[in-house]
Amino acid sequence: MFICTPRGKLIRDMPQPLIGVNRGLPIVMGMPLMGVCWALIWTQDTFWNPLFFMGMWSGATLLMYGAGEWGYPGLRRHLLLLALSIPLWWWFELVNARVENWEYLGAVERYNRWEYILMGSAAFSTVIPAMDAAWGLTVRRGWSVADLARRHGRGYGIQIGLGIVFQAMVFVWPLVFYPFVWVAPFLIADGLEGYRGRRSLVDDMMGRRWQLLAGVAMAGLLCGFLWEFWNFWSIPKWTYHVPLLDFGRVFEMPVLGYGGYVPFAWSIYQMLQLGSVGPSLRGHGGPSTIMP
Repeated sequence: MFICTPRGKLIRDMPQPLIGVNRGLPIVMGMPLMGVCWALIWTQDTFWNPLFFMGMWSGATLLMYGAGEWGYPGLRRHLLLLALSIPLWWWFELVNARVENWEYLGAVERYNRWEYILMGSAAFSTVIPAMDAAWGLTVRRGWSVADLARRHGRGYGIQIGLGIVFQAMVFVWPLVFYPFVWVAPFLIADGLEGYRGRRSLVDDMMGRRWQLLAGVAMAGLLCGFLWEFWNFWSIPKWTYHVPLLDFGRVFEMPVLGYGGYVPFAWSIYQMLQLGSVGPSLRGHGGPSTIMP
């Protein structure tokens, strides 16, 4: 069976058995995995609880992949995203050693150094796959712009430099500039993507093109809510220490802290695009005009 694309080209439609593998099977596997590990991490206090966390989020990721528009991307890509997720989150743990915005209650007492690294890496590996799966629920393939206005290359260089300055400010004055923990990586990744001639989300902001920005942000907020919800009754769990803004907690997170999931989601999206492993949207690298 063939379908006609908007440009009039005929392409072979996805076979029905493949649709079942990409959608039905992840749902069938994901729901019990998520449910069992969810129950374990809320009721059991064991050495292995970080693996229950990994299992719960792996199940939720499979479920979102199956329910989303894109379906399951395949085991190879899933494993790649798991591997990329580990160093990414260890970077944020390094930054947090300076800003001290969150801590894991009971983890230091429970695990020695190498156990902490191994168990932490297992839990951290689920971050990028979860975001990637959530984009399938909130971002549509057809969200493209035929004529994307872009800045000159120097504009992207300024943006990258600003991101580096913001990151330095986090380390030098963490009490004041800790919100830049989430903003700086986005400015750097997005600036690099724009410099390569690809789609910049900052350009989208400047051009008032909100669809992709909002879709990626909604996925970040969805995952953020689930992270905080599941964490609240988990063993062990994390908690926050947020200077000046530590009020109105929703679960452990101060309400304004949920705003950090928006630039975090944007940064992950653009980092994956930089590595050419991100969601492929029609028009992502399409024709462009240069902003004056």
